[in-house]
Amino acid sequence: MIQDMAEVLHEGEPNGNHRIFRLKLRSGLEIFGLPTSNSYGGGWDLGPTWNYLVCGDRPFLIDAGRRGAGEELFQMMDGVGVSPADLAFVLLTHGHEDHDGALPEIVPRIGLTVKAHHIYGSLIRFYPEEAPPAVRKDFPAACWRCAMPESFSRKYCVDYHRERSVLEIEGIGDGTKELGSGIVSHHLPGHSPDALCVLLGEEAIAVGDTLLPEISPSPSQEGFFELVRSILEPAYSDPQAVYGLRSFIRSLKRLGKIAEAHPDLLVLPGHRLFFNNRWNEVVLNERVRELIRHHIDRCAAMLEILERGPKTAREIAAEYFEERLLKGFGMIMAENEVISHCELLIAAGDAAAKDGRYHATGAGQFESLIDSLEPAT
Repeated sequence: MIQDMAEVLHEGEPNGNHRIFRLKLRSGLEIFGLPTSNSYGGGWDLGPTWNYLVCGDRPFLIDAGRRGAGEELFQMMDGVGVSPADLAFVLLTHGHEDHDGALPEIVPRIGLTVKAHHIYGSLIRFYPEEAPPAVRKDFPAACWRCAMPESFSRKYCVDYHRERSVLEIEGIGDGTKELGSGIVSHHLPGHSPDALCVLLGEEAIAVGDTLLPEISPSPSQEGFFELVRSILEPAYSDPQAVYGLRSFIRSLKRLGKIAEAHPDLLVLPGHRLFFNNRWNEVVLNERVRELIRHHIDRCAAMLEILERGPKTAREIAAEYFEERLLKGFGMIMAENEVISHCELLIAAGDAAAKDGRYHATGAGQFESLIDSLEPAT
């Protein structure tokens, strides 16, 4: 569908960098795809971050790319004939650096309003007096559980966190919120606690990183909640409400309900929309089912590993993932994935944790638990 609808304004590169396109929807809504580069080096390539310029009653921007992408965004907007000064607001799908990094560059220049889930506005702040022991007290609450090496954090994160911590955020609450004529946000936590998707009329949906083509988004960990409980209470008291694989699966199921109500939605993801010199078409309900099945299969495989004996998250990762995926930061990402799945296995009664190791209990209820999870509301 998108291949037929998209008018390519600049061809760009095979991985999607610099490939600018325009969509004209039947409703009259016009959407521009503005890709900003997203390379951290090493062997990882997600392709660019796809930011979307939505032109209706008054234009607004969905996401802002990595730190340093501000000028690139302004130039692309000028190139498609929209002045950045005309933007009503920028809407953030979630608070990861490849989506919000350029906000401090573009917001002050044009007095732009930032709309994001209210959790984002809380977690980007510094609370050194409330930081739990053994965390980086000089980092904001969102990154108290940072697993990245300090060399990476000092290079990429210090200035980024300082700059975004002073942003004024217009908070969006839970559930669905009307943001304009036919523009509705949905809170879909799991990949991150503040994740939103945006329904653009009856024809398109911007899903951020909650659902991606080709690759499976990484769930957060329920354990992160305990570190920021004092920041999020009293609005939230249950970890699985906003963190972890259970939260993520409920959000996927919510996307499935949206697909039932709008079966022909054009899906606009945060990455891989165009990659390897081809468009990656997403059929929303089919991709939702694929991702849920993926997590069921991953839980089954990890439980099988545990049935052979107790393992740490790192040992499970080394046994489960291909060696090539564990290079560089790959092991950190793999351990996060293992822990999020083991948390669900523990919730189902299929696994337990002791002294840093996970072990099987002999039960096998995880799939029933996943089936029982209700869609996010």
